[in-house]
This record gives sequence, C-alpha cells and structure tokens, in this order.
Amino acid sequence: MLQHTEGLLHRITRMPVARRILLVIWLVLAGIIVWNISTVENWIIFNWIFLGLLLLDFKKDQKPINWLAFLPKGVLLLFILYYIYRYAPYIWYKLASWEMKNIKHIFNWNHLFRSIPFNDASFVRIYQPEWLTIFLRWVYGYGFSLALWVAVIRSFLTRDTGKMLRYVLSSHTFQLPIIVPFYTTVLLQEVWYVLGHPDGMARNFTPEQAAVWSLNCFPSMHTSVSFAILLLALREKGKIFRRLMVTYCSLIIFSTMYLEIHWVIDVIAGMILGWGTVKIVDKLYEKWGERAVKEKGATVEATVLKRDLQNN
Repeated sequence: MLQHTEGLLHRITRMPVARRILLVIWLVLAGIIVWNISTVENWIIFNWIFLGLLLLDFKKDQKPINWLAFLPKGVLLLFILYYIYRYAPYIWYKLASWEMKNIKHIFNWNHLFRSIPFNDASFVRIYQPEWLTIFLRWVYGYGFSLALWVAVIRSFLTRDTGKMLRYVLSSHTFQLPIIVPFYTTVLLQEVWYVLGHPDGMARNFTPEQAAVWSLNCFPSMHTSVSFAILLLALREKGKIFRRLMVTYCSLIIFSTMYLEIHWVIDVIAGMILGWGTVKIVDKLYEKWGERAVKEKGATVEATVLKRDLQNN
C-alpha cells in the first residue's frame, strides 16, 4: 500500500499546478468525509486497523479511470451515503419507539421460537471464555455498519461508484423495505430477553429500553446485511480483502447467536434475505447495463448516419 501511495504522490507532482490543487482538494474532502463517517459510531483503533488491512490490495480491483474524472462523483456519492448514515440511528430508534407504542403485532412468536429444539443456538455457547465474548461484542456492535463502510471505502479507492452503490443497495437499502413488514406484523424478541438471561451485549438497559431494543428479531438484519456483503466480497480480486471480509461477515453472523441476540431460524431467514437482495441488485445492474449498451449503440449509429449525410 505504501508503494501505491508513493506512486500516487509521484503522479501528483508531475501534474499541472491547477490539476494538482484540484486533485488534492478532492482527496482532502474524501478524507474529511471518511473521518466523519467514523465519528457516527465512534470507531476505535481496531476499526481503523481493520480498514487498513482491507485496503492492502485495493489496486487489484481498481478501475482504469483518471482520478480527476472519478473524484467529483465519487466524493458526492460518499457524502450522500454519509449524510443518510448520520441520521439513520436517530430515525431507527424513533421508528422502534413508535412501533412499541402504536403497532399491534398480528403474531407473537416468542413462545413458539423458544419451544423449538436448538433454536436458541445454545450449542454455539458451549465454550464462552471472556476474551471471546469481548471480541464478539466488538464484532456485533460495529458489524451492522462497519461491514458496509469498509467495503464502500475500498470501492471508492478502486474508483468504482457502481460497486459502491451495489454494496449499499444489496444490503441496507433493499433489505429494509422487505424486512419492515415482518417487524410490524411479527412480535419476536431477542433470545436473552425471552429466556430471561442477561443481555449478551451488556448494554445495561432499563426494563423499558430492553423491551424496545429486543424487538425486530425476525429475520436477522445483522445476518442479512453481513451475508449480502460476504457474497459480494467473494467477487473481488483482492485475496486479502476477500478472505478478511468473508471471515468478518461470518463472525458477525456467529456473534448474533453466541451473544443470544438472534434465534437460529432468524439467522437462516437473514441469509436467505441477503442472498435474495444480492440477486435482485444483480438483475437491476444487468438491466441498466443492457439499456446503457443500447443507448450507446443508438448514439454511435446516429453519429455515423450524420457523418454519412454530411459526406453526401
């Protein structure tokens, strides 16, 4: 990665002064946005180390596009995504509170899920050393957003806005409208709450907070988001990124059961949802690609026709 940085600095010094200044401004803006992204959920040093490791081989997936051609749209997209992310936790908490007060769930699955053998995932908690619990709290606590952001930031460095959007659309964006109907019709609370155990995340909730934050269990969105990103990460050429992301996303899914957050059926449903949204976005990109090819073909045909008419 140091070689890539030195190469970029060398190319910058060879640019005309005006282009050099413009490039530096765009890169500084991108850096400011990334820093602000990290402040939303107060990234700790391990988050930055993790991001740094994932960026070691971004060159393997980088598109042959000029930085100055990419940066305006790349920085704009990064800012829009950050702005949405900045206010998402507040909106989510308000929705959860409103749901608790106003929605009368049609189904109550607490007793049903509790009665299904092994559905509480007790088999993954046979070995529970303190160090593993602390580590998995970090994995789960940041996993819902960190898995997405490290993929988006790396895609930014590969100069690929299409890939940035693909990660976002395949995870939170398309999954939320599919998952909300389940949350509003099905009452299913987290494993620890239903079983009367201490909160696996040690969040020190009041009884009222616990009742709100233990809602919205089926399907597991931590799982669906992580599994979608895992599937997309498998398509990347960089082996370091691919292997680390597959490991991290798998750990997020595992942590939901280890920490008594989600039931096994929640996790299975989440994986199905994650796979489904990836396929939906694949189809959309395929359609957009076909349309772009047709439009480009029509433009070329019109240009040739115009030239022929001028020659005649």
